[in-house]
Amino acid sequence: MSRLKNLSDVDFEDLCRDIAGVETGMRFSAFGPGPDSGIDGRHAKGDKRIILQSKHYIGSNFSQLKSAVEREVTKISKLRPDRYLLFTSQPLTPHRSNELAAILGDYLKEPGDIWGLEDIEAALRKHPAIEKAHLKLWLSSAAVLERILRSGLEAYTQATKQEILNELKVYVRNESFDEAYKKLEEQKVLIVSGPPGVGKTTLAKMISYYYLNEGWQFCAIKSLDEGFAQIDDDIPTIFFFDDFLGRIQLDRQSLLQRESALGTFVRRVRASKNTRFILTTRAHIFEEARQISDYVDDKRFQLAKYLLDVGSYTRKIKSYILFNHLAASSLTQDHFKALLDGDWFKKIIDHKNYNPRVIASASSDSLDEVTPGEYPAYIYSALQNPELIWSKPFRALDTKSQHLLISIFFSPEFGESIDNTRTNFSDLHRSISAHYGQPTTPTDFEDALSSLESGFLSISGSNVSFVNPSLRDFLKSFLNDKDFLLLLPGTARRAGWAKGLWRHIRGVFETHPEFLKQVAATFSGYLDRIDATPSIIKSNKNGYWRWSPDDIALTARVELLLEWWAASEQDLFIYKALDLLLEGKLEHVSWRDAGSLPELHWWVINFVDEEHQVRANFLAALAALLVKTIEVGMAVDDLIITIQNVREYMDDVPKEVEDAIDQVVSYEFSETRDAISHLDSEQSLSEHLEYLDSLAELTGYDASVAKGIVSDRIAEFDEPDHIEYRPNFSRQRHGPPEKFGDAAVNSLFGSLVK
Repeated sequence: MSRLKNLSDVDFEDLCRDIAGVETGMRFSAFGPGPDSGIDGRHAKGDKRIILQSKHYIGSNFSQLKSAVEREVTKISKLRPDRYLLFTSQPLTPHRSNELAAILGDYLKEPGDIWGLEDIEAALRKHPAIEKAHLKLWLSSAAVLERILRSGLEAYTQATKQEILNELKVYVRNESFDEAYKKLEEQKVLIVSGPPGVGKTTLAKMISYYYLNEGWQFCAIKSLDEGFAQIDDDIPTIFFFDDFLGRIQLDRQSLLQRESALGTFVRRVRASKNTRFILTTRAHIFEEARQISDYVDDKRFQLAKYLLDVGSYTRKIKSYILFNHLAASSLTQDHFKALLDGDWFKKIIDHKNYNPRVIASASSDSLDEVTPGEYPAYIYSALQNPELIWSKPFRALDTKSQHLLISIFFSPEFGESIDNTRTNFSDLHRSISAHYGQPTTPTDFEDALSSLESGFLSISGSNVSFVNPSLRDFLKSFLNDKDFLLLLPGTARRAGWAKGLWRHIRGVFETHPEFLKQVAATFSGYLDRIDATPSIIKSNKNGYWRWSPDDIALTARVELLLEWWAASEQDLFIYKALDLLLEGKLEHVSWRDAGSLPELHWWVINFVDEEHQVRANFLAALAALLVKTIEVGMAVDDLIITIQNVREYMDDVPKEVEDAIDQVVSYEFSETRDAISHLDSEQSLSEHLEYLDSLAELTGYDASVAKGIVSDRIAEFDEPDHIEYRPNFSRQRHGPPEKFGDAAVNSLFGSLVK
């Protein structure tokens, strides 16, 4: 079997362009895709128009190739090239080559301008550098596959030869590979970090393949002791250490035990000409290691310098992933035509739920049951309808993994920290398992997180989140069992999680007031814990205090309690809300609470009866907290929002609130130098000028003097204060940014129809 069989049409086009360039001594660049010409390898160079056409028809018969060439003649006549080169992956006899030459007529200047399989293979033997540049070519060879399997890499990852080939067919090589390889060669040590999927593991494996093809030895290590035992300056070796700081979170004890050894091993690698070291880890784990380890944070060690984040998809990469999966599938020409006729490709690659896993499934699973006419709607529905994507794999999960996904569903949409995720999971898992008589173990959280990470969850920064928004959509429709949902309020440990649970139930059962009343009442068991988690935490690093949100704000908890009160008709909720306002146990800050207090005031005015004994005290507490929040001080933009909300929601503004606002506004205009003393950039001062205009418009103050003071401060800057530009090498390209518009999409997928 020819190695070319593992190339997609796009891969084959790139190969042909490289061969033509070496053979003719001319640089071939992409001709430019368009709706009237598939991405079939046509290229141009210089004043003379030389067109290169590639026809990857290795799985077709010669009559199909002839028909394709006949169709190209019309296009060639419009382009009027000075020379035409035809490359095909089909083997060509002299007779067949003459038949193609007869079809092309005068457009073919030389008989040798038709290249068949034998000519391409001969060119690869003549120019080994071309083969080396095309990973899918040399990696497909039997000799290299055997070398990989003997090396230990695929034994380590438990892959088979066929799985390597299947992965290779759909792999889309992008700039991350070349940049990572370059960094590894320069520094000899490379940390690859990023989310699952087309991220760190794939990149690290492909780079390891590359070295194996060069004759290097592969050594996968699970401890540094193994590395020290294997390192040999006379034997070229690439070491691979997967998740070297811990798979789920930082293994602190292990790091402290081996931090010195890690630094020693890295220096040992750098001192050797024949050693490379690839490590994988998650960015947040690495940053945590730097904070506790002098060795990891040592500037001489410089491990952070080699940190790469990979896995983001451009439109072009998403198109190529879809293209490769379709090209490698058993789909027919009729399936592809149906996708082209409805302009489905753009709808698919631009879909918000685009996911390579979905693409892989929709191009391989149960296709014998989907007719060509139904296929476009089928693959689009796989993205549009999360039930089709996630139902089967979710139901196949064990109980602890299902419970973890459910607990994360009620967490903040953009992710939750590992520690908070564990907290949210633990009580839910124990309670639900006990209810259904299912066993639990102390390692259930770590085991579930580990098993879900590759296909369901992503750990990025310090957050755990769903790998794709469609999984959240699926769980939203899946979690509709009343009996099950009634078990959950009693497991709440964090206010934000309880809010997420309540909002979901309220959204699903908004037409079932009696059930909502029942659910709200079950949250009574959470009242003693609603203020147990801080709304904001203060930390000191290098002498500087930082404030960062932890759980939801004080006002958000008060609002939640009022919703439960309204739904359950039980006064214990409104009394607890008042206690939160009066006790002062939870921190309140202007940028989280001040803007919400006026709206809460409006809610109490409109929804709490005047006769209710808590109403007057509640309104007084809200006003007092608003005054206190304003007087403590707030940024001018927060002040503007607060004033706007006071004007909108408080018809009869208490005098103490008006006085507090006037005092702070007066300070902004009369003590401007002090008010802006913390601003240290031209940009922040320029923004302050705009805020002063807005503040003056709201309050009637004259802003001219204050603006003059700010303008004088801006003039003190000798040079523009701007963020230093640092090129992102994982995105950098020569020339203008590459565009992949609709014409390019049509051109790419048009080549699927032969």
